[in-house]
Amino acid sequence: MKIHYLITSLESGGAEAAVPGIVAVMRKAGHEVEVTACEPRDMAAARLLDEAGIPYRLLFDRRRSKLKTTRAFTWLMRQSRPDVIWTSLSAAGLVGMVTGVMLGIPVVSWKHSASIRLHTRITRGLSRLWVADSPSVANFLTGTLGIADDRVMTWPLFEQLTVEPPPTPWDGRKVLRIGSIGRLHPVKNYDLLIEAIARLRALRPDSANRLHLTIVGDGPERAQLEALVARHALQQMVDLPGAASDVRPWLRSWHLYVQPSRYEGMCLAAHEAMSAGLPILVTPVGELRESVRVSEGGLLLDGDVVPSLTATIDELLDSPERLARMGKAGKSYIERTYGKAAFEQAGLAVIRRVEELVDMAR
Repeated sequence: MKIHYLITSLESGGAEAAVPGIVAVMRKAGHEVEVTACEPRDMAAARLLDEAGIPYRLLFDRRRSKLKTTRAFTWLMRQSRPDVIWTSLSAAGLVGMVTGVMLGIPVVSWKHSASIRLHTRITRGLSRLWVADSPSVANFLTGTLGIADDRVMTWPLFEQLTVEPPPTPWDGRKVLRIGSIGRLHPVKNYDLLIEAIARLRALRPDSANRLHLTIVGDGPERAQLEALVARHALQQMVDLPGAASDVRPWLRSWHLYVQPSRYEGMCLAAHEAMSAGLPILVTPVGELRESVRVSEGGLLLDGDVVPSLTATIDELLDSPERLARMGKAGKSYIERTYGKAAFEQAGLAVIRRVEELVDMAR
């Protein structure tokens, strides 16, 4: 089977970072895979493809209209004639589905979060199979969007990350180092996280010397977040170092991971933090809600994000034993649930279903 994998961009992010692992499972199943990105953006994920020996192409060197992108991709598909188009992320999903319908090529589409844009809602019936990156997203597809159960499968987009040596648990005396990893985009609510740090410092002046926040990533909100840090004079408490090609050194340096997102799917970064043995403090969105509930590896924010973050971090500043206990529980949960074998098993089950769809289309 010839698979053409279309993704919106090669920027830093969970869906983009997962491509090498996904392609490896497809190849292990005996299939040929080509990878195309609609546009480059920051190209942080390109290094991962290069390291895995996966060639890729860019349709354009910058963002173009969806009409132009669809025309370019349709021309490419006429030349290569794959057996299936497999899409990832919203823009690529639209382009791939429209192209597939025009050329009679079956389309399989990833869904990475429990949210949807209008054009995806309108065209959702054009995909033969939806692949959810977590059980919570699968429930969103079948429940909220009304997609039939037999057109939805789940392939959790996370494989246990090995972090050696592991982080050293916080002893309650040194600076509490808090971290987060993600695209600097409004959906991540990083402005609210910075506001919470500012509120905590006002409430508890000693926190200026007792905690430090690092947000690793890049994106369209960088200038606004830097301005917010300056406005609150938090330069000594908050760092925005940019994107990282390897997150493990950051994870080893932290004591607590925070993800205050508006919505998520699997949320690879937070689960990587759990892999490392870090306790997590997260909004109850996507798979994070279930992972925290089942593992007891962290805490869920309750109510408005800023006051909830402020109060919870304030409480944790006096609870090093609690942080250590949650970190250990979260790591144990990841080891039980998201090992390499589980990732491959889920992927191969999805690929077998895709093989059936392709056979039916012939």
